[in-house]
Amino acid sequence: MARGKELSDQMTSRILFAIALAAPLAAACTDQSVEDEFDIDDVIEVDDSKSDVAGGQYTYFTMERDFRRCASPYCGGFWIDRVNASTTKCHDGRYQDRCYVATTDFDRLGLGQDALDQVQGAIGAGNAKVVVRGTIAKRIWPGVGTFGEFRPTEAWIGQGPNAPAGPFAKVEGTGVRCITYPCPFFREKKLNSSATAMLAEIGWDRSGASEEAIGHATAQLFVNDVIIAGERYTVTGPGGHGKARTATQFYLLAVDEKTCYVGGCSGQVCSDREGVISTCEFRPEYACYRDATCEAQGDGECGWTETAALSACLANPPQN
Repeated sequence: MARGKELSDQMTSRILFAIALAAPLAAACTDQSVEDEFDIDDVIEVDDSKSDVAGGQYTYFTMERDFRRCASPYCGGFWIDRVNASTTKCHDGRYQDRCYVATTDFDRLGLGQDALDQVQGAIGAGNAKVVVRGTIAKRIWPGVGTFGEFRPTEAWIGQGPNAPAGPFAKVEGTGVRCITYPCPFFREKKLNSSATAMLAEIGWDRSGASEEAIGHATAQLFVNDVIIAGERYTVTGPGGHGKARTATQFYLLAVDEKTCYVGGCSGQVCSDREGVISTCEFRPEYACYRDATCEAQGDGECGWTETAALSACLANPPQN
């Protein structure tokens, strides 16, 4: 429990630190007319057995439903488009602007029904609302022919209303702390490539997403990756020049939301197991959890949601 709280405090500290430094950074000079080194077709063709060779992030596609009206399997499947590339290799070995697949083996995602419904709903929404990681394979329809089948292992759902524009990259927080700005808060890894870069800022506003969605994505950067699509710009401040990228759309990994339970002798344990028991010594800080919220956190694990009231109570717990 103490270890979980320590990690949560560290994550919160990092987020608050990033927000504090982002405020002056946002006021720094920006240059929107810069060359984007990610905006080239340097995609490497690899199969799923080598999906992370040379430190790259490979086998990523956007996915949309096919709404053409004709008999299955000729229509009604899905369109698969390899991100950051001008062409996609289809099941028959030919390269096309995008590939048609008649079926998708969604079971390979390993998601529960609620999460799977979210993924499929986003696919049907169009506008490249879903980024998937997987491979295109062949499937034979007896008496009909051979068609493509997509076999995904990850699904990432777009959080804003806009269609993506610009290169796709997976972004993570670096944990770097600076006394000036620009500061390399983030690291971006171009999808389907081995190219990487350090970022001082992410321009979330272009996504059109809600403040709540942007806040959640910002928190995710310090515990999990976030995929963004956007365009390069630079920021200038006392520390010199720094690279930045707009987020015309950003994507979070689809996961099953855990059911969280309050347990322990004093109701101080938040976990994904019902009826957890503990020793019954009482500590004053346990009283702070009576009005706290036990729920899935940004990393998908159960924990107590950090609030100003909870932090103040833990810093000065009641003594009776």
